[in-house]
Amino acid sequence: MYCMKMIPSRELSAAPGKVWTLLHHEGSVVITKDGRPRGILIPTSDETLIEDMQDHVRLRAQRAVSEIRREATRRGTDKLTMDDIDSEIAAARRERRARRRT
Repeated sequence: MYCMKMIPSRELSAAPGKVWTLLHHEGSVVITKDGRPRGILIPTSDETLIEDMQDHVRLRAQRAVSEIRREATRRGTDKLTMDDIDSEIAAARRERRARRRT
């Protein structure tokens, strides 16, 4: 298991130099508030900022897909066939058209 260094959020304003030094040495730092994790600082630079942000967005998308899959498994919808899916889509479109007419 990977153990990240944790620092309280008040360190950001009280001793920012210490935080930057710690970030440089550790590679990433967990920021806590009331002893609970609230954020993660990761190093970046002018050269890597765009790639770092793209990695972050990609990770959030992967997590969202994983959550959707877990929910589908929980509901049992992961077992739907393509015919089932096509039927659901057709029913939703019929319902939408009917609402538009009223």
